[in-house]
Amino acid sequence: MDYLCIGEPLIEFTAMPDHPQGFLRNAGGDTLNTAIYLARLLGPGRVGYLSCLGDDAHSLWLRDRIGAEGIDLSALAARAGARPGLSFVTTDAAGERSFAYWRDQSPFRSHFDDSRIFGGLPRADTVFLSAVALAVLNPVGRDTLTTWLQTCRDRGAHLAFDTNYRPHLWPDRQVARQAIGRMAGMVDLLMPSLDDIQGCFGITGPGAAMEALMALTGAEIVLTTGGGPVLHRAQGAAAWTSHDLPPAVTAVDTTGAGDSFNAAWLSARGQGAGVAQAVAAAARLAAIVVRHRGAIMPPAAMPHMTLKDA
Repeated sequence: MDYLCIGEPLIEFTAMPDHPQGFLRNAGGDTLNTAIYLARLLGPGRVGYLSCLGDDAHSLWLRDRIGAEGIDLSALAARAGARPGLSFVTTDAAGERSFAYWRDQSPFRSHFDDSRIFGGLPRADTVFLSAVALAVLNPVGRDTLTTWLQTCRDRGAHLAFDTNYRPHLWPDRQVARQAIGRMAGMVDLLMPSLDDIQGCFGITGPGAAMEALMALTGAEIVLTTGGGPVLHRAQGAAAWTSHDLPPAVTAVDTTGAGDSFNAAWLSARGQGAGVAQAVAAAARLAAIVVRHRGAIMPPAAMPHMTLKDA
């Protein structure tokens, strides 16, 4: 497959007062959101998802939902007696979201504790994960996954990492800094936000954040700044470039904005787009996503995106 995304799948409930049940149920989880949008952009069978669900009705529903998006399920394990994590999302008048989670029971958290899980996994050209996955894994599983990722890179796979920093998932900021810094130093593509770098490393300002990231890794860096310019540093380069975004749209729900940005960036760059084209494509998809409730907008709302359109 072209892409293998790693993470914790969630069932997402988005508050919708006008909905008959009061909420919308959908698949969720940051890297799963990216995987779904990536599969929609590229077509069936080109994106896989490495994770673990249970065997209850909710897990089966979520598995079916993921498969219906054309995602390869060969790396999505099922554990007897386990249940998936849940996420409840509410938004304010500006579309900014807040979350409540019930995810301690998720089988993903211990999925990599035994290294035998990696035997027979499909190979992919690009492996994508986020700091959320690192945060929720047991320390043993986190180390085992990191070792396997290095093996993938040694075999020629491209590693991409979203620094998605959620402080409540980590025991403390120092542990987060060490884990995120370690991963940043071994990947080919780093996708941080300014909020991540400020929250985890205490660095403010896009320029200072970029300097700190460049000292941390030789990877290609795509730094988003919350609607401001996207800063880009080519792999191993000594300087970065700045790319303005289109004017902001009125958001209904910002859930999934960064995840869809990542998907469109990966898709565009994988098809040979330049940096400016990829930024434009990523911004375009994210601007459509935030006009819909929930992280995953209806398939009918997906734009037909080509490099020419970007």
